Amino acid sequence: MVPAIVSDIIALPGWNGPMLLLLAKATLILVAALGITVAMQRGSAGARHLVWLATLAIVLLVPAVTAWVPQLPLRILPARAESSVITTPTPALPAAVENRTASVPTPARTITAPQAIATEEDGFFSSMNGVSLALTIWAVIALALGVWLAYGALAVRRIVRGSHPLDTSDWLNPLYEVADRLELDEPPALLGSSEAKMPFACGFLKPTIVLPSDCDTWSSDRRRAVLLHELAHVKRHDLVGHTLGRLACAIYWFHPLVWTAAKQLRNESERACDDLALSCGARASDYAEHLLDIVTSVRRDSTPAVALAMARRKEFEGRMLAILDPELRHSKPSRRQSAALIGSLAMIAIVVGAAAPAPRATEAKMRVATQSPGVDPQFVPRDVPEKECCDKSLDRDIDKSTDKSLERILGKRLDKDIGKAVDKSLDNSLNTTIANSVQTSTHTVVDNITQEAIRQSTSFVGKNLGNIVGSILSGKTPAKTDDRPALLANILRTDSDPQLRRTAAWGLADFADTRIAVDALADALRKDSDASVREMAAWALAQADDDATAAAALSTAIRSESNQNVRETAVWALGNLGDRDSYDALVAVLGDKSKGIRMRAVWALGNVEPREAPRALVAMLRDPDPDVREVTAWALYQIEDPSTVQALNDALKSESNKELQLSYIRALAAMGEKSVDAVRGLLTSSDPKIKSMAVRALAGGHAAGPWPWPWPQPRPFP
Repeated sequence: MVPAIVSDIIALPGWNGPMLLLLAKATLILVAALGITVAMQRGSAGARHLVWLATLAIVLLVPAVTAWVPQLPLRILPARAESSVITTPTPALPAAVENRTASVPTPARTITAPQAIATEEDGFFSSMNGVSLALTIWAVIALALGVWLAYGALAVRRIVRGSHPLDTSDWLNPLYEVADRLELDEPPALLGSSEAKMPFACGFLKPTIVLPSDCDTWSSDRRRAVLLHELAHVKRHDLVGHTLGRLACAIYWFHPLVWTAAKQLRNESERACDDLALSCGARASDYAEHLLDIVTSVRRDSTPAVALAMARRKEFEGRMLAILDPELRHSKPSRRQSAALIGSLAMIAIVVGAAAPAPRATEAKMRVATQSPGVDPQFVPRDVPEKECCDKSLDRDIDKSTDKSLERILGKRLDKDIGKAVDKSLDNSLNTTIANSVQTSTHTVVDNITQEAIRQSTSFVGKNLGNIVGSILSGKTPAKTDDRPALLANILRTDSDPQLRRTAAWGLADFADTRIAVDALADALRKDSDASVREMAAWALAQADDDATAAAALSTAIRSESNQNVRETAVWALGNLGDRDSYDALVAVLGDKSKGIRMRAVWALGNVEPREAPRALVAMLRDPDPDVREVTAWALYQIEDPSTVQALNDALKSESNKELQLSYIRALAAMGEKSVDAVRGLLTSSDPKIKSMAVRALAGGHAAGPWPWPWPQPRPFP
């Protein structure tokens, strides 16, 4: 009974049937996505977000997939109701003309009769009135949702225009640091606004982060946590997915599963950003505390719908549980997992989008056609619908039309042979015409392509003949050269404006694998009169992987540079190079008076990862500054020298700072079985955090999770 009802719905006049079929396909895709995400509840939020993003994109593309992909007939779907065919009986011929028409085939005459012809026009208009009403309601609501989104976009634009830039060092340093850790080429604009109650990201083409007016009172840890979450949205391009979800809701406003999909898309994007923050080293407990304070401080969130607010009360409980649950995966999906998910959804979309009802035989048939004497039975259709829809007036019109056709046939005295000859002649003429047309079109296309190819080839050879001949004579392959390194190097060496030289040094970082860029940056680090240019040159040299010239220039700057900022950047750059020849230069500055230089030197040694931890580095566990001691624990964690177990154990016993105790336990976890004796006594600790960390240390070196803040060096921007 249900298939019959669905078949009747699909067979509705106008475009009702196809539209309902498209709606059914979209529903199947949404249900499939719901099942996939339910099965992935213990997986990463990034993978589930990818499923919902691809699903909403596919739902918007279902009409195009249905139109462009070849249809796959599936018999599990009800077939479209086809027009019934009524074959009119051929009247018996008079005996006088029976022999003359024996070889003349009588064509079958058919009419369409699923609906009564007398009322067909009225039904059509009544159906169109219903369709027009439904279309009007859909358009009005869709337009209202579109206006609502446009109003939200205007509200965001008004807030951004009325905001003030946060361009002080206490904001730019954490901004550049987080952008560097997330590998963003350009950090977004950072603004403060009195109209914003909740931090949010906005800007489809030009990403912008807007913070509330009380953000200046935040601690440095809270600033990093908020910036990490908001920049994670920029890194993941969540604003594109958010816009896609809003667009799908505006078009499919009547479909509850589309609204559910859009809501899940937003929830999973927030959780994926939380996971990214945790994977970058943010402590789960501290991050959750910052999030809780921000949410509870806002009574009424007025963030426009087109923006991505940091948190909303309705979705906050699930996020908190996910952040604090140690069993959940907080990593992003790998490329293979992403490709598998997208490929699976694409196959589902193609199969569902291309599915079409398969034609099936009519269940009830009756034979109403009669066979006239002397008429070839193959020309008479034998199957007709069971229901007769023709009245007496229609029968009379058919009989009258049949008599006139018979008279024309008898008057022209056509027989089978003449018909065959005419058909053959028509076929030959048609074939000849088609062949000539195809041949002419093919020649035209080929000629056009050939002429265009010859023209382009001649132009290319004419312009590059000298290079081609020179390459052939020298035996070298011509390569396209990039003049930007030479131009930037020239500006760095000769321009009188220090800001332009700084920008040129920043740009040369992208060409640090070329000799001309490294030489220009090394010269600027040694000789430039402006400290900001030397600092930028030192930072750019960090991108020159394993380059002896860069390492030598940076080592010299560490020893002889008078500006502390330049020295700090040079120390960091040496660690970023990972050159073990810089070992002595880094060890030499571990006892520097500047905390910033000591921190960067310790971090650099951990990044270089020498075979054995130097004694001067182990001694940094007794540094008076807690941040330096924490970075030292991280460096020992990276080096994994078993000889440092005793020093870490002594530091653990004498340390009163709880967070530093956890850092020492993390470092001990990297030592494997050598750390068992040191960790054994922690298993009975009354502090649940220390006990949990001790168990994780015994489980393996990386069971304790990613290393938390701080990281010592932000990425500078001109």
